Amino acid sequence: MNFSKLFMIFAVLASIIISSIVYCFFPGYTIKGFEKALDGVLLFSSITLGFYGACLSVLASIFNTKIVKEIMHDQKYRREFVIISGFNLVTGFLTVITTIVYQVMLANKGLPEMPLRITNSLWSGFFVMYILLTILFVTITFMIFLSNSEDQPIPIHDGRVGNPDF
Repeated sequence: MNFSKLFMIFAVLASIIISSIVYCFFPGYTIKGFEKALDGVLLFSSITLGFYGACLSVLASIFNTKIVKEIMHDQKYRREFVIISGFNLVTGFLTVITTIVYQVMLANKGLPEMPLRITNSLWSGFFVMYILLTILFVTITFMIFLSNSEDQPIPIHDGRVGNPDF
């Protein structure tokens, strides 16, 4: 099994375990100042989703370059990258949506504890999964950007101007 599949399995299991622990033992909504933390998570998630969109735009613009064609020529790698990108995008949006719902729930005093615990648990799981999948996405993206074909030498320019009339 390759690294990204193992990492995705780890991310899902870690988010389920943390979500369960949070549900049973850690009602975050009782902590003073937790609303500020939710604001920070919302801001962080929105910024990273913007970074994610910019990264995908750059990848789309260089998709026809030789190195990206070599990497994405293999259907297995292409499918894996699409799956990682899709899961990351979905968990990012779920984190943002859950954060907004959680903030609205906290603003309405007098809600029963069960919906708050469930939302707290879901929010924690989505947030952990989003962080882990973002790490995986950034790692894979850097591997694509910084990969080099080993079978062809890298031409080194000597710095001289090739056209003396220029």
